[in-house]
Amino acid sequence: MVYSPNLLFFIASGFLSAWLSFSIAYLMFRSWTTVRRDYLLGFPAGFGLLAFSYVALDINYVFPLTNAWNWERLLLGSWGFAFLAVTYFLRHGAAGRDDTPATGFALGTLGILTLFSFALVVILPFTLLPSFLTTELAFRVVNLVLLGYVIYRLSGALRTQTELSIVVLGFTFLAIEQCSLLLTSLDPAFDWPVVFAELVRVVGLLILAIFLVRSFQT
Repeated sequence: MVYSPNLLFFIASGFLSAWLSFSIAYLMFRSWTTVRRDYLLGFPAGFGLLAFSYVALDINYVFPLTNAWNWERLLLGSWGFAFLAVTYFLRHGAAGRDDTPATGFALGTLGILTLFSFALVVILPFTLLPSFLTTELAFRVVNLVLLGYVIYRLSGALRTQTELSIVVLGFTFLAIEQCSLLLTSLDPAFDWPVVFAELVRVVGLLILAIFLVRSFQT
């Protein structure tokens, strides 16, 4: 079987993105087992969901998915970013507390809503499920808002933790990826934003992974 360069590119970037996301999730889970701060559980949940969404996104480029599976793909990404946004709120929020009973409640509620939304897509008859093409734009906007909140919270913490500037850079690249995919949802005829999104996504995840590895070493 002969694989086209485009096919090889999406397979490689999808595999690399998923591997980096799962690596970040694993490292953050290790952090939780070490310091036992409940808010840290939001990181492995968020990056784990993002890893699955990256795999589904690149599969869709190579082998188009059904409408229901595309809905699941969009939900994976948005819920993944939601976990990260809630985690940074719990860590750097106005209350300044990262270990309260509300932490477990917030993450648990988010997990239940995630499972409910996935189950709803599976249960609903395909005739009642809107086309994902008509709603993808909204998902991209939501993702950008969530990433913007994460960057905002991290920027506020830079005054006392300057090393977080690397993390801000990594999430900025993920925000650029969502902007590129937003352009694609506005006009699917554009091909270059998709390729650009793949590249900046890998760079952003790589920056975050390197930061975590160095943090563990020190």
